[in-house]
Amino acid sequence: MTSWRSLEVPGAVAVALSTAMKVLLWPAYHSTDMEVHRNWLAVTYSLPLREWYIDATSPWTLDYPPFFAYLSWILAQPAAWIDARIVDVKLGLNYDAWSCVAYMRSTVLLTESVLAYALYLLSQCTLGEETQQILLLSVFLHPGLLMVDHIHFQYNGFLFGILFLSLWAARTQRPLVCALLFSSLLQFKHIFMYMAPAYFVYLLRVYMLPSLPDNVSAMSAALDRTIKLGFVTLTPFFASIVPFVWDAMHEMSSPSQVLYAMYSRLFPFHRGLMHAYWAPNVWALYAAVDRVLLRIHGKELASTSRGMVGDTVLGILPNISPTTCFVLALTFSLVYVVPLWRRPTYSTLVSCVTLCAMTSFAIGWHVHEKAILMAALPFSLIAHRKYSDWRTFQLLSAVAIVSLFPLLHTHKETPIKLMYAALWYILVCQTMMRRVLRPMPSNMGIFLHALETAYLYGLSILALVTQIVWPISANLAPESRLWQMEFLPLMLTSVYCAAGFVYCWARLSVTYLSELPTM
Repeated sequence: MTSWRSLEVPGAVAVALSTAMKVLLWPAYHSTDMEVHRNWLAVTYSLPLREWYIDATSPWTLDYPPFFAYLSWILAQPAAWIDARIVDVKLGLNYDAWSCVAYMRSTVLLTESVLAYALYLLSQCTLGEETQQILLLSVFLHPGLLMVDHIHFQYNGFLFGILFLSLWAARTQRPLVCALLFSSLLQFKHIFMYMAPAYFVYLLRVYMLPSLPDNVSAMSAALDRTIKLGFVTLTPFFASIVPFVWDAMHEMSSPSQVLYAMYSRLFPFHRGLMHAYWAPNVWALYAAVDRVLLRIHGKELASTSRGMVGDTVLGILPNISPTTCFVLALTFSLVYVVPLWRRPTYSTLVSCVTLCAMTSFAIGWHVHEKAILMAALPFSLIAHRKYSDWRTFQLLSAVAIVSLFPLLHTHKETPIKLMYAALWYILVCQTMMRRVLRPMPSNMGIFLHALETAYLYGLSILALVTQIVWPISANLAPESRLWQMEFLPLMLTSVYCAAGFVYCWARLSVTYLSELPTM
C-alpha cells in the first residue's frame, strides 16, 4: 500500500527546488511593496512605538496591525548590521541597492517556512491520503504565491502559514490553540477578519457550547470554557496594544492619539471602492456596466477608479459606500455560518472560511487583486472530497492565477509567470483528474461542464493575448489607436476573471448550502 512516505521525498525535493528557483528570482522585478516593507523596517527600527503609526516621512506609511509591526522590528535588527541605510527613515527612501533587495527577498523566504511547517503538520493528519498530500504540496508551489511574494513582493506565505496552523489546530481538536492562532493572525493582518464569523461559530459550537447546559454543573463548565476561550482570544489583542499605550504614557503622550492614528491607518475608508487595477469581483462587473452606460449616453469619465486616496466615482450607476459593502458581506457570512452551526466539522469550517473569504473579495471595499489568494488557497484543503469541489477549485485556481498576471507588468517576467503557471496547473489538474471520481452527470451538468471548459479555454486565450500578443503588437505598431489603449488589457482581464470568480462563488455557495444538515 502506498503510504505518505512515498510522497515525503518528492515533497522535500519539490520544496528544495522551489526554494532554489525563488532565490534565482531575487534580481527580478519588484513592486513598490518592497519599498513599503523596507520603510516599515526603518520606521520600527528608528522611531519609538508611539510614532510608528504617526510618522509620514514616506508616503508608504505603516498600515498593518501591531504584530506585523513587531515582526518588521525583528527583521530590522539584522538589516541594520548588513546595511544601515535599509533602516534609515530618511536616507533609506527608495533605496534599492542589491544588499537591500537581497535582504528583503531573504526575509520573505525565511518567513515562508511557517507555511511549510503548517503544511507539514496538516500532511501528518492525512497519512495515506495521496490526493490531499498533492494539494498540500500544490499550495507551497502555488504560482500566485510565487508571483505575489517572491517577485512582486509581500509576505502572504507567512500569513497563510498562521491561517493553516489555525486550521490544523481545528482538525486536531485543539480549539484553544485554534482561537489563539487566528486571533494572532488578525493582529498580523486585519483583512482576515472576514473569516472571523466562521471561526466564532465553530469555536462556539465545538468548545463553548457543544450542547446546551441542562444543569448547574454543565453551566459552570460552560462558563469556565467561555472564560478560557475569551482569555486566549483577547490575549493577542492586548499584547499588541498595551506596548503602544505604555510607551505613550511613559513619554507623557496621549494614548488615545496613538490608538486613533493606528485605527486610521488600519481602516482607510477614505479610499475608493476599487483599486487602480480592478480586482476581479462584483464591483469590476459593476464598473464595466457603468462604462458601457457611459458610452451609450455619450458621456466620458476619466477613470472609474483612481486607485489613490479618494472616493471612487461612477458616471451612471449609484456610488457604493463602505457601509453597503460591510452589510452585504456580513449578510452573506451569516448565511454561510448556518451549516457550520448545525455541523461544526473541520470540512464545514474550511468551506465556510473559504466562502467568507470569497465574499469579502467579491463585494468588499477597496479590495486588492492579491486578496484572491485568501479564497483560492484554503479551499485546497478540501478540494479533493468530491468532484463538485474539485471542479470549483480547478476553475477558481485558473481565475486566481490569470488575474494576478498584470501584477508583473515587465516583459522579462512574462515567460516565467506563463510557463510556471501552465506547468503547475497542468501537473496539478492532470494528477487530480485521475484521483477524483466524476459521477454520472445530468443533462444540465453536461451543459454547465461544457460552458466551464469553454471558459477555461477563453481564459488561456485571454492570458496569451494580453500578455504576449498585445505587448508585441503595441511595439510593432505604436501609432495604432487600439494599441494605445494601455488600460484595455487590464479591463478585459479584470472583467473576464470577475465573471469566472463570481461563478465560482455562486457554484460553491450552492453546493455548500445544498448540503445543509437538518437539526
